[in-house]
Amino acid sequence: MKSVKLPALEMFYHEMIPLAKAMGVTVEVSDDQKLVLAAPHGLNKNSLNTAFGGSLVALATLAGYGVVWELMRSESEKSKPEWRIVVKESRAAYRRPVIGDLRAICERPAKAAVEEFKAALIRYGQAKLKLRARIVEDGNTAVDVQAAFVVVAGRASAAAC
Repeated sequence: MKSVKLPALEMFYHEMIPLAKAMGVTVEVSDDQKLVLAAPHGLNKNSLNTAFGGSLVALATLAGYGVVWELMRSESEKSKPEWRIVVKESRAAYRRPVIGDLRAICERPAKAAVEEFKAALIRYGQAKLKLRARIVEDGNTAVDVQAAFVVVAGRASAAAC
């Protein structure tokens, strides 16, 4: 059996966010364009044998969180600031049931949005980044989640959890 190294983000999820481990969350793709997370249907089904709505929105939220986490992780390698990520607000639109394994896709933000985010973080010690994550099955969006993530640097605190 071949040994596979877990991506740092997946290790973070499993060690620091117990729900992610219980859901069986894995990092499927993490590249310059997107972050794709997956979770098995068997650990995330409801009484109708479709994916549980809470699992769907949780996976989409974790995808957005992961995009911000990876952005901040690459930044901290340069300057080593202390920072925290919180979800400030989110909205989910459930479009169709998911009958198979769960798959969340979060596109990376545009370069201009990232630069604006970084400038606000430097200037104010906190910054907000709005992201969209989708749960996709057979090429169709089943759940669309819009969320705003706030990063707080240093000892400042956010009004969200």
